[in-house]
Amino acid sequence: MLNRILILLLIIVISPGCRNEQKPLSTHSKKLPINNLLSDVTSSELGDFKWLNEPKSYTINNGSLNVIAEKGTDFFNNPEDSTITSTAPFLYQNISGDFVAQALVRADFSSVWNSASIMVYIDEHNWIKFAFENSDATGKSIVSVVTRQVSDDANGVVLSDEDEVWLKLVRKGNNYAMFWSIDGEDFKMARLAAMPPVDSLKIGVEAQCPVGESATHQILYFGLVKKTVEDLRKGV
Repeated sequence: MLNRILILLLIIVISPGCRNEQKPLSTHSKKLPINNLLSDVTSSELGDFKWLNEPKSYTINNGSLNVIAEKGTDFFNNPEDSTITSTAPFLYQNISGDFVAQALVRADFSSVWNSASIMVYIDEHNWIKFAFENSDATGKSIVSVVTRQVSDDANGVVLSDEDEVWLKLVRKGNNYAMFWSIDGEDFKMARLAAMPPVDSLKIGVEAQCPVGESATHQILYFGLVKKTVEDLRKGV
């Protein structure tokens, strides 16, 4: 009798209808594009990258950047009171001409306005921040901030069920288009904006924690290609 019970229990455990379902792979577990610039650098050897507001703590391992943004780190030229905040860690390269930049970000949403972003930086008064952010208005969302002397603040699509998102920022002349994607293949345009004419600027990734105690953000991929797209609204 005991043997029969044990056999019955074994059949129940291995029965296909009773197996635990495997959770789908997260986005960053899928194959990434080969031109991950973070794969060519380490925490001690940044290559062509430089820091604006170097964080107190960060690591770059196996093509992934983990950065701790301290409390009060942000980029925002406040239109309400004219204060300028430019304290967030920003890892960048200098580039001239047209380009396509792409990043896979996993943001720490433990506090409001925490975000990980792709950023274009011309100077203190002219920059773009394209972010996956814990917005005070919409929660986990695609948020864009275009700053021409003063910053705007535009909340986009809400992505409550996502932990990581692909961001793409494309330059064509003086125009910049911003796109987001869940899978890194199907990109949707979030915004198109014009900026002052310049040749060279800074492009990279930004991590912030405006009001929380700190936030640990992950940049799982960053690619940058010098090219001119045919269709700016599609990014290709």
